[in-house]
Amino acid sequence: MKFLLNIGLIWVLNSCGNSTAENNSPTAGSTEKETTLSGEQMFKVNCSQCHMPDKDFIAPSMTGVESRWKDKTLLYAFVKNSQEVIQRDQYAKDLFIKWKQTPMLPFPQLSEENIDAIFDYCNEVAAAK
Repeated sequence: MKFLLNIGLIWVLNSCGNSTAENNSPTAGSTEKETTLSGEQMFKVNCSQCHMPDKDFIAPSMTGVESRWKDKTLLYAFVKNSQEVIQRDQYAKDLFIKWKQTPMLPFPQLSEENIDAIFDYCNEVAAAK
């Protein structure tokens, strides 16, 4: 039964967040404000179904996520394909277990710059409170 619920959750979340970040990515020469808005848009499209910027929700808070990972390259890899990283990293495996083994959808379309813009947005939301 848990398996079927997880499959259903994945299907719902995938259909809600199935979008590319290409149209939301910051362009060369964009201002800091445009990058923040782009991060906000990408967060809302790709992450808000499970994450909140500044507190735990269905998944952990995104504020300060960079400081919780030993290696930012590993964090980028996790965002792009969490299940692959869970197979080889203990922190990722522990996180998966802590959050009731609910898999995070893969986001291979997000560049490292897109991911940083999302993290920057979440950190700014938390700092504004």
